[in-house]
Amino acid sequence: GNSLVVDSAGADAEASEPWMQSTTIVVFDILAVNSIGLSQLTLRERRAKLLEVVKEGPCLRIARSIELPVAVGEAAINARVEAARQEMDRALGAYSTATLAEKSSSRAAGLVFKQLEGPSSQYLAGRRSSCWQQVEKEQATGEQAEALLFGCLSSHEFACLPTKDEFSFCVISARRTNTPEGVRDIMCVESQFKNCGVTPLWYVDEASLQAYCALGLDAKVGGKLIPARNMALEDAAKAGKVCVQVSDDIARWDYFDGQSEKRKTLAEANAESKRAERYKVSPVAAAQFILAKMRGADSESKPHLGGVYPLGNTGHAFATDEVSRQNFILGDFFVAEPSSPCRFDTELTLKEDYDYTCSHIKKHGSVMRCNRMIIRAKHETNSGGACSVRDAAGEREREN
Repeated sequence: GNSLVVDSAGADAEASEPWMQSTTIVVFDILAVNSIGLSQLTLRERRAKLLEVVKEGPCLRIARSIELPVAVGEAAINARVEAARQEMDRALGAYSTATLAEKSSSRAAGLVFKQLEGPSSQYLAGRRSSCWQQVEKEQATGEQAEALLFGCLSSHEFACLPTKDEFSFCVISARRTNTPEGVRDIMCVESQFKNCGVTPLWYVDEASLQAYCALGLDAKVGGKLIPARNMALEDAAKAGKVCVQVSDDIARWDYFDGQSEKRKTLAEANAESKRAERYKVSPVAAAQFILAKMRGADSESKPHLGGVYPLGNTGHAFATDEVSRQNFILGDFFVAEPSSPCRFDTELTLKEDYDYTCSHIKKHGSVMRCNRMIIRAKHETNSGGACSVRDAAGEREREN
């Protein structure tokens, strides 16, 4: 029943930009003035003194705060919660849209709730107190995250939501068992499927087959990258199942639930990505979501290929629409209908997913890229796989 004051909680950052080389002090409380202690005053009284004494400048700022009034009754409590939620969104997005002069004092990780009046609002030096509560934006996981993810589908798309048994989950891999890091990546991917009650099939190089099987994986020889991809597509088609191809180094799948329309500027897109609700989902749920979007698409040219946003930059993801129908589908994680005749070009060694996307657009008229679904993968830096085909000068890529 007490009034609360809400401060933005700062986040650490590396000094990677010129304006970050100078120090900016952000002041949120005042404990003494001219040797006179103020810790026994209420927070409201201390803040009044703070505003009176501190004069803001380029390197000295007072932490932004709002007051949440006393709430009595369900409606008032709900209004209080909504005000706090809006302040959280404002705090998280402030850095992206701030001017250069304001950036150093605008980065926030969350909010701090404090009692504004009464004995509990006094400053207790050297002691922890429940009267100060730091709150960060919650990230949904597990069943809750997947329920929220599927709640983002339209009613028509939700009616198209498939079961996990409709998929053939295929991990394309090669030579990853040679290093401890590679083994950790492999087992990370495998465990995320096993936690969903699914056993993926690993398509690997012949020389490494025994090493993969020794890890307890269900593996078969797929050969090099392109033959392995096509074999996975053929195996799934013969079984009448949707083929899901997965890279062997994906650490997580995240869906960012925010504004569906693209933002006008990159700064606005960055701010929106910070405000968005984040759902950590399983690879199985991600595939179900993408396929539901594909089958629920409102067009005569139903997409037979779907995937995720190709970059890890969420700001860039919000700089485009929620879904796109004519854009590149990343080979690290995609969903392909068994009825499509499209296959990977065996004459290519790199950029095969670009060509595969084009073949789908030519044959079926469109694809389905979910630009709010982001994967975290090492596909450009780790050893083995396609990275062993690339060269530093980029000559091999230009050959294609």
